[in-house]
Amino acid sequence: MGRFSIQNTLSFKMNPKLQNIDHIHVLVPDRQEALDWYSTILGLKPIERLLFWEKTGPLTIGNDEGSIHIALFEGEPKNNRSVIAFNATGKEFINWHKRINDALSEVIEVDDHSVSFSIYFADPYGNPYEITSYDYEILSNHYNEK
Repeated sequence: MGRFSIQNTLSFKMNPKLQNIDHIHVLVPDRQEALDWYSTILGLKPIERLLFWEKTGPLTIGNDEGSIHIALFEGEPKNNRSVIAFNATGKEFINWHKRINDALSEVIEVDDHSVSFSIYFADPYGNPYEITSYDYEILSNHYNEK
């Protein structure tokens, strides 16, 4: 069954731990054009210490806090359905919802998942994104007032 065998893992005595997701690869046809979109819409900018990779690898962008890293690779997006989901506080979710709606030419509706709220959108190349918040009470009050 492919390259993975459950039988081979049963003898492992120690489970190594993963710290976090380091970065996510995103294919775009033009990295400079994509950088303009990601900077304007999501506020992401090039990570200075990784700019050397841009010549032979990705242009890695991130947020000011260093908790988000996206590696922009030149290439054609191929029907990507893996959604990159960001988390935000309830207050910031409301701000993001307004910002995304103001920036895109379509109205992005809010999805109420009974424990969280999400908005879904795509970059100009079809790469799907989600912003979600688990501050359910704040968001339920905000969106149900309207």
